[in-house]
Amino acid sequence: MKKILFTSTALAAMAIGGVASAQGISLFGDARLGLGYNIYNNGDLRVEDSEDDGVLEFDTPDDLRAFSRVRFGVNMSGVTDSGITFGATIRADNSGGGQGGANGQTAGNVFVSGDWGTLTFGDTDGADAFFVGDLNEVGLTCLTCQNETPFISNGGGFGDESNNFAVNPQARPTVRYNIDIAGFGLALSTNRDLTDIGVGAGYNGDFGDASFSIGVGYYDFSEFTAFPSPDDPTAGFTTFDSGDQWSAAIGGELGMFNGKVIYTSIDFDGGQSADWGGISFGAGFDAWTVDAYYAQIFKAEGLVDDDGDFSDDIEGLQSYGVGVTYDLGGGARAEGGVASVMSTGQREDGYIVADFGIGMSF
Repeated sequence: MKKILFTSTALAAMAIGGVASAQGISLFGDARLGLGYNIYNNGDLRVEDSEDDGVLEFDTPDDLRAFSRVRFGVNMSGVTDSGITFGATIRADNSGGGQGGANGQTAGNVFVSGDWGTLTFGDTDGADAFFVGDLNEVGLTCLTCQNETPFISNGGGFGDESNNFAVNPQARPTVRYNIDIAGFGLALSTNRDLTDIGVGAGYNGDFGDASFSIGVGYYDFSEFTAFPSPDDPTAGFTTFDSGDQWSAAIGGELGMFNGKVIYTSIDFDGGQSADWGGISFGAGFDAWTVDAYYAQIFKAEGLVDDDGDFSDDIEGLQSYGVGVTYDLGGGARAEGGVASVMSTGQREDGYIVADFGIGMSF
């Protein structure tokens, strides 16, 4: 990654009101261009309300369109006289969320770090997501990102509105403390209102020629109001009871191969519950990388919106995909993927999405 570094005391003085200190500012960026099948420019599923029953469906079948995107951001860092590291990061397109306004920082993050650990505020993982993580990503656009674990602590589910039982708008900004002790990682987190509690732990080790990782997480959350009904976006907002979420993951690498398994269970105090799980594999050889994943909503009980119970619409939904990447060198790569993704209104056959193009990192 190419970086532009500014370390002059004149710039530091302007940035912090005349106090001279050693500062570092580095720019980063990425871009992509290509063709997408049944996806919007950002990789989301192309859907619209049908005229007769309100179920979300494709606006047109076999929809192929061009996509492109360019983004850049800045990393900032410094060190105090006592050796404490501090810093922040933000993308330019998210600058409004980084400023925070009245509701708090929902994009970018700010941190301080030392021998005692790291404290991070803003748009950052909760303690459970920090160690459990997601399945392998496929495609240049992530293809609706249904490889992502639906952490309530992350303020959102994955993919489209069919998983709105995990979309918690009150989760951001997040406050997380994490530390490494004797090879074990530990983390503690909460939300802006300090009403939720997240705990996470992880361990990385070696076994012969293989390496492995284990992560577990727990999140106790308060009542929250999620996005509108997936079956009727005009129906209003849905309030979910307080509850908790358990998550666990195990992964490993052996030579050119890697794999990961994740399972998470959400229980609401009102009796509702939802379980999600998945598995992914990857392999790399020479300039080639191949990734694949499978994910499913195994249980969805008692989840009710303004129109009634929508558990039947999402229980059993599954998604799977495969992606291939070829490293072109210099920060560029040829990348593409195809996936069958879950969406409200269908249970057996997923919607097919695909992309192919050039990704660039600067």
